[in-house]
Amino acid sequence: MRFPGALYNLDYFLLLVLLGIQLFGLAAVYSATYAGGPSALFYKQLVYAALSWVVILLLSREKFENLLDLSLYLYLFNLFLLMLVLLYGKEVYGAKRWLGLGFVNLQPSEFMKFSLVLVTAHVLPAVKGIKDRNAFLLFLLYAMPAALTLKQPDLGTTVAYFVPLTFMLLARGVRLRYFILAALLAAALSPLVWSYGLKEYQKKRILAVLDPYSDYYGSGYQLIQSKIAVGSGGLWGKGFLEGTQTHLMFLPEKHTDFIFAVIAEELGFIGSFSLSVLFFLFALRLVFYYRKFRRLSEKVLVAGVLGLVLFQFTVNTLMTMGLFPVVGIPLPFVSLGGSSMLSFALLVGTLQSVYGRYKDPYLRMEGEPRYREV
Repeated sequence: MRFPGALYNLDYFLLLVLLGIQLFGLAAVYSATYAGGPSALFYKQLVYAALSWVVILLLSREKFENLLDLSLYLYLFNLFLLMLVLLYGKEVYGAKRWLGLGFVNLQPSEFMKFSLVLVTAHVLPAVKGIKDRNAFLLFLLYAMPAALTLKQPDLGTTVAYFVPLTFMLLARGVRLRYFILAALLAAALSPLVWSYGLKEYQKKRILAVLDPYSDYYGSGYQLIQSKIAVGSGGLWGKGFLEGTQTHLMFLPEKHTDFIFAVIAEELGFIGSFSLSVLFFLFALRLVFYYRKFRRLSEKVLVAGVLGLVLFQFTVNTLMTMGLFPVVGIPLPFVSLGGSSMLSFALLVGTLQSVYGRYKDPYLRMEGEPRYREV
């Protein structure tokens, strides 16, 4: 495929929405890290944003079948990186989540999100029943990275692995009653998880949502400062670079997990609502993809990306408003971080590789075989 042809087959509506989201993110990172001028972190995020477009354009030219064939190898490579994190990872705030590569830190758990969605799109259409060996393979594909990520520890990212799987299973045709039974089982086991599965600091973060002032200078501090930032923004905000919570250093992690609070404080309800609308349009476009794509593997892919974006947006925004425990879930394409930015760029680029085939008016595709419901 020639490059001009690849440009023609891109979905410019989705990419324009994505550009708008990234511009919000760049402005917020600029403000959150501002110290009399643009910071090195802002320039690094700018490079990541530029690289994300290179990734999208390159993947849009690749055949989706080739990406599926490579999915297991990419997964195994990411799994190897997760193992390296436990052995040689860089420890920050008591957690080993990053591999130091000199001038950049790599977070393999973020890239594992992409690998899991892609490899599931490859394996799940072949699953014919719960006793199928491919079903057992799918279980192993999720169990291994989940165990390694929990060991870091990173409960939020571990949960983020399984939310897209739920969407993909629904797209595959798994009956709703199985999800209801799983939810009831999880509720029944929740007392055991609370007593033996959660660490003390994780329990405090959950309790802080109910009463953050009970531990003002501990687990509740970040939630309180974030709620102040969001609430003080009002309708129009305090103005760009004028956020007091942001620039007087009251709000921790303002450039990463709490970037939405920076937007709400400085751009107000109008700014944060506008960003939310962009995410809504992004999700709505993915629903259009789901209806347009014909092959089961393609529908499973879209469902996984949709589930991951909705999950991370919902959790991150609720967290900044004090309605969800503090977890390490970045806002896609907005929070500072190259691993998250590039991981989502890989997903968008893969979607573009599929979309371009349907945009070609001369394309005649045959659907994949219809498997019976699990």
